[in-house]
Amino acid sequence: MASEDQITEQRTPAAGTAGAAGIVLPTGPLLPQLAALQAGQLRQTDGHASSGELVIGRGIKVKGQIGACKTLVVEGELDASVEVRSLRLLEGGVFKGTAVVQDADLTGRFDGRLTVTGRLRLSPSARVSGQIRYRRILIEEGGEISGDIAALSAEPDKVFETAEPTAKKPSRVARQ
Repeated sequence: MASEDQITEQRTPAAGTAGAAGIVLPTGPLLPQLAALQAGQLRQTDGHASSGELVIGRGIKVKGQIGACKTLVVEGELDASVEVRSLRLLEGGVFKGTAVVQDADLTGRFDGRLTVTGRLRLSPSARVSGQIRYRRILIEEGGEISGDIAALSAEPDKVFETAEPTAKKPSRVARQ
């Protein structure tokens, strides 16, 4: 049995060649991103680099910084600092860290600093906590938000320094 520090090999069939000789890709703790790419869990969903969509699939844990994509879809776990146009946190997805986005559609769990310069939408299963700033917000019945929550000020450079917390005001729940 190999220890966690050793790289193991995994044989998989070559793409599009059923029953053909497999290719050998290293997997293990030293190359988790390669294993995720091979498994199709960390990918651009339509296969086109120009689409700008990055998906972090179920069962994948990613840590770092993301900034060169239009849409970030999180089904797995992400501990990061991100600056993207659109954030989609799906049910079962977990985001810890800092995000600056134009629009956010949250169904999973978010914990950290979130700045949404456009629209923030929380679905019934969303659980959001931390320091939250938004321009517009929609909280569907059942969605939860807690922490230091405020609408954005007119000065985007002072989002976290000048926005007054709304914790003293009751939260409004929009019903559709």
